[in-house]
Amino acid sequence: MKKIFLLLFSTATLLSYSQSNQVLDFKLGFSPQTSYNQSTVTVAEYELSYEGSQEILETLKSNGIQNPVITKNSVDMETVLKTGKADASGNFPVVIEYLKSLDANGKTIIPNGTLIYGKGSVSSLPKLDSIVAKGLDETFKKTVFQIVQSTFAQLALPEKKLKAGESFAQETPISIPVGGLNIDMIITTTYKLKSITGKNAFFDIDQIYTAKVLDKDKNNINVSGTGTGNLIYDIPNHFSTENNLDMKFIFELKKDEITVKLNSTNNMKQKATITKIK
Repeated sequence: MKKIFLLLFSTATLLSYSQSNQVLDFKLGFSPQTSYNQSTVTVAEYELSYEGSQEILETLKSNGIQNPVITKNSVDMETVLKTGKADASGNFPVVIEYLKSLDANGKTIIPNGTLIYGKGSVSSLPKLDSIVAKGLDETFKKTVFQIVQSTFAQLALPEKKLKAGESFAQETPISIPVGGLNIDMIITTTYKLKSITGKNAFFDIDQIYTAKVLDKDKNNINVSGTGTGNLIYDIPNHFSTENNLDMKFIFELKKDEITVKLNSTNNMKQKATITKIK
């Protein structure tokens, strides 16, 4: 019995040691002849409030300005990205189709069947070149195209070799319009590898939003934000199959005798199903 116990203990120790020292070759990318069906649900709530003397607040009220103003929005979106056969150089065609795009009222934002074309490779993320959408004016087409391009830019994470407990950080510049101002910010996202189980790797996500205000004291602007979430990485396909993120953003502007505050909370849930195309 003692020998059996020692054998089981030794085996468990070796397995534990092996898992804890397993190295993940992390790199996000797309493969040729593959379909990526993605669903994304985003829910956002904004609270805009004003602070000041009773006289100022009464003036705002008499002008029909509600205080606070609470707004809720949501987007329910489904797309499918398909890649074609790779040529001798490893390049392949890419097409993105919008299957569903609904706002909080069930209204279609981007027409179903909208297509975005581009080219990808085994060593780099796709580069988009055109959009085809019925019923969209050219200005909105351009906006949709730019948003999708920026999404791919955010996927450009560095290739890393990680063990459980190790992490890496990525900085992403963004510009957020608030009350007629464009606030330039840097989002620092830290990905920490929690564990590796089978073909999946599990990450914790932490974010910090830092504003680039040229003269903070002069403008009396205070901006901050944080985010937390998790990510599931499909090791054989080098792609994220689940990504959840909760974000909080605070903007405060003091001007003369009034203070404007904007608090926002955003929740994003994203899932992907990956299948090979024969």
